[in-house]
Amino acid sequence: MPLADHLLAPRAVFLVPVALSALLACGGGPVSGAAGEAPLGGPAPVQSTTVQPTVPAQVAAGAVTVERLDDAAECDALVPDAVPEPVTARLSPPAGGTCVGGIADGTGAVALGFRDAAGSLSWQATTADGRAQATFAAEALVAAPDGWQGLAGGGDLVDHLAVAPDGRVRRASAVSPDPAERTGFRWRLAQDPSGGSVVLFRSVTVAGNHWNALDAYRFDASGAPRWPEAVAVSSDPDASEPWFMAAGVSTTGAALSLFQDSAFVRARWIEPSGAAREGTAEPEPSTGVVGEGLAHEVELAPLLDGSLAVRSDGAWRRRYPPLAERSEPLPAWLAERSTWSFRFTRGNSGYAALEPAGRASPDCAQRIELLAPSGRLCGRVTVREDGTGCTTGALDQGWDGTVVQQSAADACTFRWWPRLLAR
Repeated sequence: MPLADHLLAPRAVFLVPVALSALLACGGGPVSGAAGEAPLGGPAPVQSTTVQPTVPAQVAAGAVTVERLDDAAECDALVPDAVPEPVTARLSPPAGGTCVGGIADGTGAVALGFRDAAGSLSWQATTADGRAQATFAAEALVAAPDGWQGLAGGGDLVDHLAVAPDGRVRRASAVSPDPAERTGFRWRLAQDPSGGSVVLFRSVTVAGNHWNALDAYRFDASGAPRWPEAVAVSSDPDASEPWFMAAGVSTTGAALSLFQDSAFVRARWIEPSGAAREGTAEPEPSTGVVGEGLAHEVELAPLLDGSLAVRSDGAWRRRYPPLAERSEPLPAWLAERSTWSFRFTRGNSGYAALEPAGRASPDCAQRIELLAPSGRLCGRVTVREDGTGCTTGALDQGWDGTVVQQSAADACTFRWWPRLLAR
């Protein structure tokens, strides 16, 4: 797909820098679709979208509270001592559309996501201070040190994208095979903690007995292929499998593919060089790793010790140590926050555990807990909006430590605190 096919014409979006601002009333509900996640299945064809200017609601003073909760030395680097002024932006999606979360890259630029009435996902790029840039289409998106990486395309062609901080698509690399030979595309995209991403791609042969195949692709921080060609992960004669799959990259540099095989789950590792490690262990029953049944939304996320945590249907369940083919229990701190998301934070000094969207918040507050690698709770950042009886929106920390929050009062209003959790 040509680069231009992914880049939508720049549209107007009303973006207003406001000092510690918040909407007057809460009560808005969450929106569907988590930033940075690829659906298990092909995207709808990319369509043109429109972002119309709109006058924002009246704002009132909001509050961010930072607390240090433990004096231990391992907490010294984790708790910020200052809070930057926030930037507030309101995005107006096309008729019948909805807004999703925001993702900050390593330069401080923020991509704000919205779906059109057909469900296709696009992003409005903005500068760190809230000036609108280009709009681009991507059905999956992760932050990178200098922009974002994502997946986009229609049923017959899926491309990996490298997107600049201003929303321009710098590079597109096909990850889908020849549609005359293979069909039934499904995929997963995951962030590489060193910069870049990994893609796990499923297809089914058109001819013969319709075998399914899983192939992995790796991209560096610039979006260039890290491996010279796709790495074969698995092949199986069942055209319907795998029902679930996930990919992730360890802090060691090795990539893990996790996928369903009958009533089991298999784990296959690929070295940073692209050399696939041969599986030697017996597969685990899938119920112990992802839960009962075959259909699951599964993700892998790196931990600082090199292991990868497994999230199934919104809850963290198990972890895979580096190069392990069988899972182990989660660390206690993550098991206690099984429905929260997390990011490496403060220069990889620990974790930022982020309270999930869709949670009732009587005081209209949303919390980020700062944890040392050991799991010690070191501090807490509390972000408040005026009002009572809210339902939380999406909350995320970007590559550069910028915290982006979707308003509980209006799903298309966003606030971000530039480099709040940077170091």
